[in-house]
Amino acid sequence: MKKIFLAFLLGFIAIFAGCKNDDKLVMATAAEFPPFEFKEGKEFRGIDIEIAQALAKELGVELEIKDMEFDSVVSAISSGNADLGLSGLTINETRAKVVHFSNPYYNAAQVVIAKTDSNFKFSGNDAVKLRELIANTNGIKIGVATGTTGAFYAKGDKDWGFEGFANAEVKSFVNGSLAVNALVNGVVDIVILDEAPAKILSNANPNTQVFDAYLTEEQYGVAVNKNNKELLDKINAALAKLKESGTLDSIIQSYM
Repeated sequence: MKKIFLAFLLGFIAIFAGCKNDDKLVMATAAEFPPFEFKEGKEFRGIDIEIAQALAKELGVELEIKDMEFDSVVSAISSGNADLGLSGLTINETRAKVVHFSNPYYNAAQVVIAKTDSNFKFSGNDAVKLRELIANTNGIKIGVATGTTGAFYAKGDKDWGFEGFANAEVKSFVNGSLAVNALVNGVVDIVILDEAPAKILSNANPNTQVFDAYLTEEQYGVAVNKNNKELLDKINAALAKLKESGTLDSIIQSYM
């Protein structure tokens, strides 16, 4: 009887202590962000998915993927509901207050998508001139994906160092795809989004174009819980191996 009670007590303590399964790595992502994460049927695909799979293999653990809205990814990691997050996460001091970031694995930028027959015209790659054009277009409607760098850039955020556009009406959508749908349907005039998914979404919508100017310069990193420095160190070591072997570049190029 004592042995049964002891086993029950130990199990009870383990549950409420939040013990992790050392044989499993739980990844938080928002699978609406091609080419980094998306679904084909029930299967997860994309750059971040394959990087996570490669990391899990290096660490000798099973990978479990939790799909959620982008705005919930960082909170899932900080609350311990996921071990790590790969979801096109820009390394930023604001996010770094609640999660650790690995060494960067991808260079990114925010770009503008517009309709080809729109009155909003721009050519060249001068980001300053593009920003001035947006800022001087009264009543412009900007579509963004909730919680993304593009959203902070358009709305303005002191912690991110973005001024925003006081002249604009910024409309938030759950993901970039819905933002581009709104552009196609005339709900917004432009969309501000990460370059790689912007190009994929623009290619899927023939009456749209991506301007060449980069509004920002960013880097993506793997996010890890603040209390798990050991996992962070292992991920950085594994990323270094994947870079050295050429596996990381191979994964990225296969989707570009």
